[in-house]
Amino acid sequence: MIQVRPHILDASALVELFSGHPRLMRLLDDADAGDRFVIVPTLAIAEAQAVLNARQSHWDRILGVRSLLTIDLSPHVAVEIGRLAAPRLARHPVRPPLAGPLMTAQVLHEAQMLNGVIVTRLPEPYDGHDVAVQTI
Repeated sequence: MIQVRPHILDASALVELFSGHPRLMRLLDDADAGDRFVIVPTLAIAEAQAVLNARQSHWDRILGVRSLLTIDLSPHVAVEIGRLAAPRLARHPVRPPLAGPLMTAQVLHEAQMLNGVIVTRLPEPYDGHDVAVQTI
């Protein structure tokens, strides 16, 4: 039975997953068993890959999990993400790697639309928004 609230992984969570983070490995196993629903926005994949430089076969293992869904950046969603990112870009904030404003905005958007839980090791970019954040 799939859990009602999906877990949305950002780039930092994906990097931790590749490093074998125990809670994230359990989350992936639960998703593979159909007990949880995990969402991975494509901007998070791109940002994580920029840090990881992982082989496609490693991504295929993760992205092939049964109850894992990737969310592409459609034109309409890109407009909304741009709206969410605009204040961050206008002030040119200093962001650590894995917390780019566009990826953060997509993860934030998906969490808002799906009433999901953002899974991250960098919770600061999500401060001030009405979303659930699980820090790893």
